[in-house]
Amino acid sequence: MKVYLAQLNPKVGDLEGNLAQIRDVLRAKTGADLVVFPELFLTGYPPKDLLLRRDFLTKIQESFVELIAISEEYPQVVLVVGLPWQDGTRLFNSAVMMRAGEVLGLQHKRTLTRLRLFDESRYFSHGVEHTLVRLGEEVVSLSLGLELDIALASELKEKGATLIVNLSAVPFQVGESAKHAERLRSIAVATGLPVLRVNAVGGNDELIFPGGSSAVSPSGKLLGVAPEFEVTGTLIDLATNEFRDILEEEDETARLYRALVLGLRDYVHKNDMSKAIIGLSGGLDSAVVAVLASEALGPENVWGITQPGPYSTPSSVEDAQGLANNLGIRFNILPIDGLYGTMLSTLEEHFAGTEMNVAEENIQARLRGNLLMALSNKFGGLVLTNSNKSELAVGYCTLYGDMSGGLAVIADVYKTMVYQLAYYMNREDEIIPWNTIEKPPSAELRPNQRDDETLPPYDILDGIIQDYLHGGLTPTEIVLEGYAPETVEWVIRTIDNNDYKRRQAALILRVTTPILGSERQMPLTAKKQFP
Repeated sequence: MKVYLAQLNPKVGDLEGNLAQIRDVLRAKTGADLVVFPELFLTGYPPKDLLLRRDFLTKIQESFVELIAISEEYPQVVLVVGLPWQDGTRLFNSAVMMRAGEVLGLQHKRTLTRLRLFDESRYFSHGVEHTLVRLGEEVVSLSLGLELDIALASELKEKGATLIVNLSAVPFQVGESAKHAERLRSIAVATGLPVLRVNAVGGNDELIFPGGSSAVSPSGKLLGVAPEFEVTGTLIDLATNEFRDILEEEDETARLYRALVLGLRDYVHKNDMSKAIIGLSGGLDSAVVAVLASEALGPENVWGITQPGPYSTPSSVEDAQGLANNLGIRFNILPIDGLYGTMLSTLEEHFAGTEMNVAEENIQARLRGNLLMALSNKFGGLVLTNSNKSELAVGYCTLYGDMSGGLAVIADVYKTMVYQLAYYMNREDEIIPWNTIEKPPSAELRPNQRDDETLPPYDILDGIIQDYLHGGLTPTEIVLEGYAPETVEWVIRTIDNNDYKRRQAALILRVTTPILGSERQMPLTAKKQFP
């Protein structure tokens, strides 16, 4: 039997468009006997509260009728499609298998995914039984998402399964691709069954799906894998074990780069936009975002604006100009000195007798944010924010200032990882000026300002953040990792005191451990330190 894993990019809610993708695959004549599409492919994943709308549920039922018609057009092909399945008042995350318009099998997801970004238990009921379908010499068992493990696979084998097919929509997370591959390998080896997995590709809101659909032999050999972050497919011949698209392992920074590009591109294009506006400070974060935007949208669709203020250095403007020239993006200089002077003059009576502090610094950041949003309103274009995860964790960013915008591209990327991305971007030619990468980071909101005057060194800061938020370690346990007690105390206190900022942040592309933004549900008004 030949199986085609259709690694496609659905758009949430676009049932007509997703059905059209199914037609396109079948028209391409893959030569497969069985064609498998990802989890909840019909609606796109995750459909969230669209599933609470009666008109959307009706549209799903109408689309299923259309799916039957498509199956009738290609009676020689067995289709497996992920979709919501309504049974009375209950709704299931399901996979349907059909041939020539006839439903051969229906599998409801038994173990629902429970994360705040896509809490399936809010919408779906748990499946109970497992369905096996005989196709020629094979007895096929379907599973969905991450529910497939050794225990379930062993149960399926006992029931007579000879082939396990997994439909997934598992989002990208740094360092997880190898773990998924190892999980499939261990299942195949433990059961002695071939395991096939098709995973969705593309960005839907903050989630980025990497694809990487793969096939594993009963001996645990990775026999085929579709390229990550690409709309493609893999044809698998179970009779001859001849597989295609066997790829070399990709560097994790390269994988992160491609994930961010895909997430940014899909967010812009799936929302019927085309252009982006970026405040180029001459610093590292905005430079990395500009490179990502240029790759995702094309340089002709990126507008870089540098906004020098009273404390900006000439080299920062030069670095921003150099970056724009290297990328070939539109570039303009829009100084804020005059506006800043007017603001200080307006506030002079009220600020009289006080020392300069964060108030004057934030005025500059908010002026820049207002100007970028004004350009967006006048000419169109999504304003991209530039804060990284390290800064967002400790609130080293300004509400309604540098946090202004519609998409936070690197807000889930630690600063140490931002440096890795920059070096990766410059691996062949100087795209980001080396001075941008090598100079000490600074917000340039006061004379001779440097990040390390306020923050611990980024390698230390990132280590503590990961231990506290990802590892769930207590302050005492983090100190035992080798960090200074006063530094640990400051970082944790600052993280806990800045949930209110993150609650108001732009949509964040999710690429690391989900611990900030909507994933962290801390009360804003509460005692948060428990010695």
